Amino acid sequence: MNSRLIVHRIGHLVTMNPAREILTDAHVVIERGAITSIGIGSPESLPGDELLDARGGIALPGLVNTHHHLFQNLARAYTPIANVPLFPWIEGLIPVFRHLNPEDLYLATQVGLAELMLSGCTLCSDHHYLFPRAAGKDLMDAGFEAARAMGCRYVACRGSVQKSAARADDWMGESVDEILTDSQRLHDQYHQATPDGLLGLALAPGSIFSGDRTLFQESARMARSLGLGLHTHLGEVPEESEFCLKQLGRRPVDLLEEYEWAGERVWLAHGIHFSDQEIAQLGRMRVGVAHCPCCNMRMGSGVCRVRDLTTAGVTLSLGVDGSASNDSGHMLNEVRLALFLTRVVHGAGSMTVDRALEMATLGGAKNLGRASELGSLEVGKRGDIAIFPADDIWSNGAENKVHALFYCHPRNVQTLLVEGNVRVRDGQLVGVNLDELLAKHRKAAHRLQQSVR
Repeated sequence: MNSRLIVHRIGHLVTMNPAREILTDAHVVIERGAITSIGIGSPESLPGDELLDARGGIALPGLVNTHHHLFQNLARAYTPIANVPLFPWIEGLIPVFRHLNPEDLYLATQVGLAELMLSGCTLCSDHHYLFPRAAGKDLMDAGFEAARAMGCRYVACRGSVQKSAARADDWMGESVDEILTDSQRLHDQYHQATPDGLLGLALAPGSIFSGDRTLFQESARMARSLGLGLHTHLGEVPEESEFCLKQLGRRPVDLLEEYEWAGERVWLAHGIHFSDQEIAQLGRMRVGVAHCPCCNMRMGSGVCRVRDLTTAGVTLSLGVDGSASNDSGHMLNEVRLALFLTRVVHGAGSMTVDRALEMATLGGAKNLGRASELGSLEVGKRGDIAIFPADDIWSNGAENKVHALFYCHPRNVQTLLVEGNVRVRDGQLVGVNLDELLAKHRKAAHRLQQSVR
């Protein structure tokens, strides 16, 4: 990248700054990955500057996906689990991945990130919890390397299922020592704690019923010592609370607090089935929640109590979730669904465009521990920008072009910047042969799906 990148002719710059300013005919100047200037009109350029014409497009802070299972895009629209709730769905899905290998995960990660990047995402957290013994110990490495090749910000959530909870003929499941040892290795090898870092790590036991007290407590202690985030599923279906009460004698959030999972570096996926007391408790604990509207609807799991959680002080972010439970990965669509789903329960005035976008930007950055660098377009923050065309066939003639981006059919970006580097140009991924990638991905998906037939 040259000394300065000037993005000019921005039709609408949605800053998400404290004043929630939306600037028209705007520009952004980026130097060494950071935003150094924002203003109206076109600034004076200097020799060596790179000019990027936004062509009147709508610029947003890069969208943040705080919950995904990228490996699952190898089992999209998988017929045996098309119409079943969560636990039968898990039982039907897991056998597909018995023969998952690092090359499969590399392809799945690249395809998933390509999909997300084209929809405006610049930071994705991927919760990977499935480790077939035959795959060896470098599955997570494949995810990191795929993200590095795509040039997307990526937080690998090192998931796990303990041996005692595995029900797959012992072809998967790990001990606490194996999980923690590999987590330390991944931190040492990949985690980048600097503001310009693209790769990060979080510790993420799969669920409260697939890991015991020791795993959760030791994960919390390691995360605190290394400055990492903590992530798990919680409150997705009512059966989870029933299991915890019957088998462990506590409600899920009580267990979470006992396990020392509290603070702003902890965020939970789904958070649908919490009692009023648990919602207040999560607020006191300063724990975040990744709202996954599309997956929750697809699986019939319920509606996240976004309004109540927000009132309690819980930071809400958005998650695409697994590509076998969504079964796609379009971040702008996720914002649109978040905008609409709360209205189903509480009425048209209960969720605004600004609030839905806040979850996808500022809320996501906060839950992933990147609020000081990402989530808004302000001087000093990193140059992660998603620029969408101002008009398309589904929004043509709209009175409010910014609102049309969310109310109308979701569109793809025309330009995507990550750390000031152009990763999508004219609607095409830079340096990626997408046709070749998709062909390899289809072949891997077919092999895995046929292995259980």
